[in-house]
Amino acid sequence: MVERKDNTSERIINAFIELFRDYGYKGTTTRAIAGRAGVNEVTIFRHFGSKKGILEAVSQSISYSPFLEKVIDEQITWDLEHDLLIIADSYQKYSEKIGDLIWISIRESGMFSEFDEAVLGIPLQLKKILMGYFTNMHERGKLIDTDIELQAMNFLWLNFGYFLSLSRFGDGIISRPKKDFLTYSVQLFARGLTP
Repeated sequence: MVERKDNTSERIINAFIELFRDYGYKGTTTRAIAGRAGVNEVTIFRHFGSKKGILEAVSQSISYSPFLEKVIDEQITWDLEHDLLIIADSYQKYSEKIGDLIWISIRESGMFSEFDEAVLGIPLQLKKILMGYFTNMHERGKLIDTDIELQAMNFLWLNFGYFLSLSRFGDGIISRPKKDFLTYSVQLFARGLTP
């Protein structure tokens, strides 16, 4: 029986993620990945070229960007406060889902240049999508004249900071429910950008 390439690639990606969770980037060797995925090590190189190639595929597979693009396509009403609340809520839910990978990425940052390059792509994609949304809102006359890139980053930092704080300290810093934090934060952010 011939195995489909997609299935093999998926098994390799899943094996990488499992090993990465347990051993970090350095400890996730192509030999270990091959063993976990049930493939020959040569198969890994044929599909991905290198361990860095697997990492790039993993970054794409866990990226919030495709999900955010879908949210914008399907749920945006072009009301800034409403839209940003949907984006922030979906960002938090997605971050919670892959939280362990985010924390491992933070722990491993600065250790391997190829790792940092692959991980950097995720926030850059998010920034680009948010900049597109903010630009569209500005063109519609629903956003003040402002530095679009900085506002996109401010919004990302607000959400990423909340995720980090909540996942690290629980309600030790803020005892209010996530819904309250997101509602009030987005409300203040949106009002500062609305003409």
